[in-house]
Amino acid sequence: MALKKPTGILRSCMVAVILLAALILSFELLPSAKAEEEICLKIAFPEMQDHDRAAERYRRAMAKAGLCVDTVWLPNKRTANSLRRGEIDGVFAGVSTFRTYVGMNLVHGPAVGEFKGVLVTADSNIRKISDLRHQDIGVWLGADWGLRELSPYADIVTVPGGADMMMRMMQEGRLDGVLIDDNSLLQTGGVPDGYHAIEVETLTNYSWLRKEFEPLLPRFNHGTDIYRTALETLPETES
Repeated sequence: MALKKPTGILRSCMVAVILLAALILSFELLPSAKAEEEICLKIAFPEMQDHDRAAERYRRAMAKAGLCVDTVWLPNKRTANSLRRGEIDGVFAGVSTFRTYVGMNLVHGPAVGEFKGVLVTADSNIRKISDLRHQDIGVWLGADWGLRELSPYADIVTVPGGADMMMRMMQEGRLDGVLIDDNSLLQTGGVPDGYHAIEVETLTNYSWLRKEFEPLLPRFNHGTDIYRTALETLPETES
């Protein structure tokens, strides 16, 4: 019996060490698991009409995909700066050059949609951008697309107040025209009487996330798909 005693003590010590290691490991894993459950991405939504309803639909779609999202209304210009400062985690929509424009490592999923860039003007002699002769053309502040194409022909006026302000300035005679995407143009009531729209280019939009959230991209993309599908089923008066 005396010979078996050390063996029993050794076995008991080994069991105690194993239990202690398991306990420590469980404490180490719990915070990270909890942190993952508590992640709620801050996603910037652009300046748009009916923002509250659109944002609520978006949050519901993301929840169905198993992802918590908190939408943040931001002007275009502030979106890039907020990403750089780490104040937001992603954006609902940005063109293919958005990563270069922001100047940081971002990831995106499949395209979330396409829009047409259009030039709206009352001048019947303008049928393409190259017809411009340094007229004052309004461009949404923070929308970098098309600026290089426009800059040789027009005097660019960056407008911070979004589509509504641009259209109002044009109709008040403070701008000779505006460069705008067709969706924003539609939300402001379409092409005003006495004006015409010239298609400039077709651009693809993506939803973007900061690189550190790349593991969440499959759920993020799934939520975006749910949101887009829901929009397609809405009556025209609500979409």
